[in-house]
Amino acid sequence: MDSKKRTLAKTALYRGSITVLLFTLLWFSTNNIYETSFITIIFNVLATIIYYFHERLWGKIKWGNSEAPKLVSNQNASCQ
Repeated sequence: MDSKKRTLAKTALYRGSITVLLFTLLWFSTNNIYETSFITIIFNVLATIIYYFHERLWGKIKWGNSEAPKLVSNQNASCQ
């Protein structure tokens, strides 16, 4: 599972790109900076919260998750 910091970083980068996309589309649709800003802010606050918990939940689900084999260190090999 990803660490909480990694999940937060992924969330921030993803939401940043989606925010720019949403703002641009709304601006072209409404041509109203206040409506565009209000909708973009509300949507992204809610979507960020949902995305964070979505990622944390999927981190706990083992289905379809292939784990890398664990490496076993051999301390006796370095003593020879």
